[in-house]
Amino acid sequence: MQAPFRSLFPYFSEQPLSGQSSVYLDSGATSQKLQSVVQAVDDYYSKTTANVHRSQHQLGAGVTAQFEQVRKDIQCFIGAKQPKEVVFTKGATEGLNLIAHGLQDSNLLQQHQTNIVIACSEHHANIVPWQRLAEVCGLQIRVIPVNANGQLDLTTGLSLITPETALVAVAHVSNALGNINPIEAIIEKARVCNALTVIDGTQAVAHMPVNVAQLGCDFYVFSGHKMYGPTGIGVLYGKYALLDALPPYQVGGEMVAAVSFTEGTKYQEPPMKFEAGTPNIAGVLGLGQAIEFLDRNMAAICDYEHTLTEVLVDSLQRLPQIKLWGDLHNKTCAQSITVNGLSPYDLAIALDAKGFALRAGRHCAMPLMEALDIPGTLRVSLGCYNTRQDVLEFVEALRSVIDTYQYEALDSEQSQDQLEAPHSRLSKSSRTDTLNTTNRKTFPLANKIKQAKSWDEKYRQIMLAGKGLTRLTEADKTEGNKVSGCESEVWLSCSWSNNHLKLRGDSTSKIIRGLLAVIFEALENCSPEQLAKFDLPEYLQELQLAKQLSESRGNGLAGVVAKIKQIAE
Repeated sequence: MQAPFRSLFPYFSEQPLSGQSSVYLDSGATSQKLQSVVQAVDDYYSKTTANVHRSQHQLGAGVTAQFEQVRKDIQCFIGAKQPKEVVFTKGATEGLNLIAHGLQDSNLLQQHQTNIVIACSEHHANIVPWQRLAEVCGLQIRVIPVNANGQLDLTTGLSLITPETALVAVAHVSNALGNINPIEAIIEKARVCNALTVIDGTQAVAHMPVNVAQLGCDFYVFSGHKMYGPTGIGVLYGKYALLDALPPYQVGGEMVAAVSFTEGTKYQEPPMKFEAGTPNIAGVLGLGQAIEFLDRNMAAICDYEHTLTEVLVDSLQRLPQIKLWGDLHNKTCAQSITVNGLSPYDLAIALDAKGFALRAGRHCAMPLMEALDIPGTLRVSLGCYNTRQDVLEFVEALRSVIDTYQYEALDSEQSQDQLEAPHSRLSKSSRTDTLNTTNRKTFPLANKIKQAKSWDEKYRQIMLAGKGLTRLTEADKTEGNKVSGCESEVWLSCSWSNNHLKLRGDSTSKIIRGLLAVIFEALENCSPEQLAKFDLPEYLQELQLAKQLSESRGNGLAGVVAKIKQIAE
């Protein structure tokens, strides 16, 4: 099964850079870009640069016409009644904040309305603005729960929407699990109760037809970068009467009709009222190309992605120890999984080393993960450019990684003997100058990692190192001992004893536990002066680990070292 659209994306025609993943399975975070999108952005900057709406010359008039044509194309693409209902934003997040901010100062919220209803599975961007609105306006947040697999409990959700509900916010498609939510029933119940509806369509518009007029929602938002378009551009759809009733989100040039010191300022009508300053013109033109591609090919994209997703789900179900989350039937081409006994963060870094780019963690949906009682998932999110080979190679790589972890578990008794009290083999005198490179050969854990010839062997040595970590008890895993900024949960206990550091740590990630052991090995028995000089990036570079660590993982380790230095001061 060949991907019919793959050749339209330049990413797949280029050889990956050294150390870069070659199989892209993270389209839910951001999609690859169409060549036509890249070309439109390049043409604007290289051939037709001019401002829109305010230039008296032909160049500016031409760009303005292109800019406004994209607005019309989006109107048709999403089924809006008129172009004036389409507002350009930086992305879905700005669109949601625009609505929430405007509602604070409008008369759209009624005095008898006392609550806001939000789905438990929402992205943080569709939770936090409504929490702030609730705080300002004295409203209560009601949460639509999910079942044990992460699907919305529609019966309970509908019962939460009452005549006292001011607003209902829910995603068309769950970004974390890929579920297509039953928004039609939710919108209809909200309409009957005179509650506003805000739909986050970010994960929907690239994978399924959307018609806002048929849905009947009041607002609908999405981002260009998840639909094969540029970053930094998005769309807010709103019914015109509602947009007209909202005050401006930002003020400045272009969104004004008249400005006077004596008579005040008069704003333009929507959508211009919400587009202050020079817009992302190149982004809009690039988005127009993405819209044109999706509008022309949506039926074929849906059929192809459906088949590809069936291959993914069927193949994953054949692997042992795997739990598939969400609705396995009514879904888009994203699938979240967990593997029994293994951290999704560890799985992601192991798969990245094998050339697969995909996302692990809470996916900006912490309330959902808390409801499911899991620390996070490994998410595979496909695009119309992925192939059956991509899917099958990923599943085989995942099988290999799981087998490696199982081997490590079987090998744990031997490794514990190998690593038992690794620091005890070092005399204090040989450890006093831990920052001296010539003495680092006395660090057994670090030395084995440095001598490993391949990433697979380095990975194995890190895993083995973690087995010798002095870990915390459950009682010691307190908020005070938690290290902020880590992608997986990390706890640290640090104290001085007889003028040397006593370090204990723990993490839900086996790789992080191994890295903690390697760092602790270098820092224990340091003097305060030596500790202050310790350079973590330099140390990781020396161990040839810097390239293998994601920015968030590296930042997390930096947070550990910073907290050790702070405590030790």
